Amino acid sequence: MNQIYRKQWLKYLVCVLLAVITITAYAFVANCVFVAFDDRNYIIGNFDIQQGFSWHAIKWAFTSYYSNNWHPLTWLSHMLDCRFYGLDPAGPHLVNLAFHITNTVLLFLLLLNLTSKLWPSAFVALLFAIHPMHVESVAWVSERKDVLSAFFFLLTLLAYGRYVELSVAKKSARWPVYALALLLFALGLMAKPMLVTLPGILFLLDFWPLRRFQFPLKNQPKPLLLRLFVDKIPFILLAGISCVVTYIAQNTTGAVKSVEDFPPAQRLAHIPVSYEWYLFKVFWPMNLSVFYPFRTGDFPAAADLIGAVLLLLALTAFAIWRASKYPWFAVGWLCFLGTLVPVIGLVQAGNQAYADRYTYIPYIGLFICLAWGLPELLAKWPRPRRQAILTVGAALVAAACYWRTVVEVHYWKDGFTLLNRTLALDPKDELAWAVLGVEYEVRGNNDKAIDCETRATTLDDQFGWAWKDLGRMLVIKGDYPGAENAFQMSLQSDRFTPDRIDDYNNLGDACANTGQYALAIPNYQSSLELSPNQPLVLNSLGLSYFQTGQPDLAIAAYQNAIKLNPDYPEAHLSLAMLLAKAGRDSEAIPHYRKVIEQDTNVVLALNNLAWMLATDPDPKLRNGREAVPLAEHACQRTHYQEAFLIGTLAAAYAEAGRFDDAVATAQKAHDVALAHGQKEIAEKKCPALETLQIRQTLPHGHAPAALPKTTPVKIA
Repeated sequence: MNQIYRKQWLKYLVCVLLAVITITAYAFVANCVFVAFDDRNYIIGNFDIQQGFSWHAIKWAFTSYYSNNWHPLTWLSHMLDCRFYGLDPAGPHLVNLAFHITNTVLLFLLLLNLTSKLWPSAFVALLFAIHPMHVESVAWVSERKDVLSAFFFLLTLLAYGRYVELSVAKKSARWPVYALALLLFALGLMAKPMLVTLPGILFLLDFWPLRRFQFPLKNQPKPLLLRLFVDKIPFILLAGISCVVTYIAQNTTGAVKSVEDFPPAQRLAHIPVSYEWYLFKVFWPMNLSVFYPFRTGDFPAAADLIGAVLLLLALTAFAIWRASKYPWFAVGWLCFLGTLVPVIGLVQAGNQAYADRYTYIPYIGLFICLAWGLPELLAKWPRPRRQAILTVGAALVAAACYWRTVVEVHYWKDGFTLLNRTLALDPKDELAWAVLGVEYEVRGNNDKAIDCETRATTLDDQFGWAWKDLGRMLVIKGDYPGAENAFQMSLQSDRFTPDRIDDYNNLGDACANTGQYALAIPNYQSSLELSPNQPLVLNSLGLSYFQTGQPDLAIAAYQNAIKLNPDYPEAHLSLAMLLAKAGRDSEAIPHYRKVIEQDTNVVLALNNLAWMLATDPDPKLRNGREAVPLAEHACQRTHYQEAFLIGTLAAAYAEAGRFDDAVATAQKAHDVALAHGQKEIAEKKCPALETLQIRQTLPHGHAPAALPKTTPVKIA
């Protein structure tokens, strides 16, 4: 009994120590801020995320392929962050850390439950907690998908282990536990589809440490192997569905690279080199970067390729050959190989050669090889010496990892520190230059931002994101021709291409800003063909139609914008003015009222509606009592310094029967017009100041020469 109590006490103590060590290693993340790289798309610039948890947001999370992925659970977690913390970066960073601590403890408990080996399990969990290659997954808010998916991955394995235990005992409770494992796996896939290899991990766990079958397979009963396979069928089906959905998501948004971008020969040659790189970094995690570029035509040297292939073949052959004697090595090594398959480059998504974050789960396999393998190497040594060497060695490894992790976390304190470190390692990293430009832009240094984006496009003239960001920054500077050229280049680029919808919209906006409305129209139309549900673009299209003398098409565009967004004041105002200009006052009035309903300080809407209510030829539409407060408010907003607004107020007084006020106000309009040098208005305002003529003599102030120009604010 005392021994059992001692083991329980040790287990809890290890859990606490693992949590404390992880907290202290990552404590600085509370001081880290959002970085422009991905955090901008995931959180800072994502309205759907920022509006918090709602039914609309939930629908968006499950139906959107935003940012090249389908991971609704990850989106929902970011929404909860915004619900509780707003845009304070400390909250999401600490949530990531909380998941990492939980994953560390879960990993320890999983291995302890499956193997009953306390110290090897603790060592694996310790390496998982403080290995520097895992910093990216924790310190980068956008990598919530890593820590969240690993959470469900480990829970799935725990549930599966319990299912096997109940199956051996032939207890009926095993089926609810099995269903729980399936549910947890599905949730993990909805956090990050990289978990699709989990069915293979379950087969490996059946071999060791669950020992449901032995190796080689030919010596095992076929009914046993068939039963083990049947166990995995639901998991395999879930993984297959996730693969299809993920491929559609990434292919739809252009993230999956074609064979022209990265030829099959290049991809195949890169795979063994990638495995070797990840294997090397587990022992020497230095010179880490947020991005390792993979460029078309980059083939590894023949010696490097041959060396990598031979190393992988040798280790894999040894794992299979000695699987019976060293099952932990076979399982650990094959877990490492298998869990990296989705990101190793067979299907190239994105332009990265490697990524630190991809090791978050795969390194567990290598840590198992080390934790069980090192004691095996010293098995023939005397016990005291062996224990001393293992203890000192583990302490030194842990100290080195802890130190490097603390250093790496500090690189993530802000985008400048992170990206300047990346550029110090690779000055030709065009992505780092582009993202650094965005960091400068966010801080208001537009000239420096333009320099960085120009540097990025010089390094790679097919870099779509950099051209897009450069165009946006040139718009801010007022260089519309330069912006138009940049957006054209973005549209023609074939690397790191942004959303084509944005490309067309930005190019349309740039053309509109330079007065080339006829050129803006086809770009807006192309954008709407790709995504019809864009009220902002329809509003800009309506303006372009108006400016090119196509009022009927403009009216239709504004009406479509309002159908998509009934509370769109700019579209209501523009539509109202066009309808009034066409003599369709009865249709215009409700739109003016909608604008004022949303914002009572829109002077143009106040004046135009007041004028129509005071002067419309149709007596059914006139309403002097309603017109007076509208016109008075418009005059108050402009401090009675606009003659045509005061003229509208005079007309409103006349329609309301307040003739003395009408005469006095008309005289005031006359005086203000003269004071501002507006002789033409003054002459029209006061022919004889006879109140009964006011309605006929005051000009229509509700028909401006042009609609309000809102396009520039839309450039993304």
